[in-house]
Amino acid sequence: MSNDQPSDPGDWAHEAPPNTLPFPVSPRPLPPKWSAPAADAPLSDIWRRLNPERISCVGTSCADQLHCFRLTKHLASKIGPGTCRVCKKPLVEIGRIAKKSLDDIDYTFSALQLEYVRHYFWHVQFSQKAMDQARRAVSRGLGAAIATRIKSRIADAEPYFDGRQTPTAPSKADAFDYAMHAVAACCRQCAEYWHGIPRGRALTDEEISYLAELMRLYLITRMPELSGSGPSPDPSAARQSNVHNLPAYADQAAEAGVAALPRSNAS
Repeated sequence: MSNDQPSDPGDWAHEAPPNTLPFPVSPRPLPPKWSAPAADAPLSDIWRRLNPERISCVGTSCADQLHCFRLTKHLASKIGPGTCRVCKKPLVEIGRIAKKSLDDIDYTFSALQLEYVRHYFWHVQFSQKAMDQARRAVSRGLGAAIATRIKSRIADAEPYFDGRQTPTAPSKADAFDYAMHAVAACCRQCAEYWHGIPRGRALTDEEISYLAELMRLYLITRMPELSGSGPSPDPSAARQSNVHNLPAYADQAAEAGVAALPRSNAS
């Protein structure tokens, strides 16, 4: 395998990388509490300044705490997974996220937003097309509709056009596309790196359910009306950031139409 190929999470997803860096790598603190603006909120000052017309999976703005964790095999062996490829700071415990524990959702969502491309999709303003599509999906059962999208895009062992099957342009992307990028379920490479799901085999039902639940929680955080609770009575409140605004998973599983997953305590 070429050194330019992405590293194989099977080698390290559940193990801490060796400390070969001139600074500590463990334990890594919880990132700042994750937040997400309402779907119709304007772009933040950071993104207006960065002008994200060409959002990239390898984009970075380390000074703004927006990093890139997409490493080649060579880089992963040198600096360890969860380390920014540009500033070389170890920031994310990939093995912790790869446990796929919904009990540890705060860490997972916080960590995802430390990456430039993920942060953008957590904060980008939804197009009208995307909001309308999300509202229509509720009538079919939001969780079931999301699971169907995952199956059609990334469930196969070798998805067609993998790496480019999920559009990023607002003129082409719908709400599910935004969600797939935000939670790293947009292609098998991202799902492998972040969630420890190896390429070359079909997704299991449990993996589909887990990714679908991450997407559903992302969507109802940005569009609370999708949860059935209705829009905020105060129009200005809808444009304020939601911090840790997630319903209890146990209270929502049946309504979501997503198979319940075994829950385990994160280490």
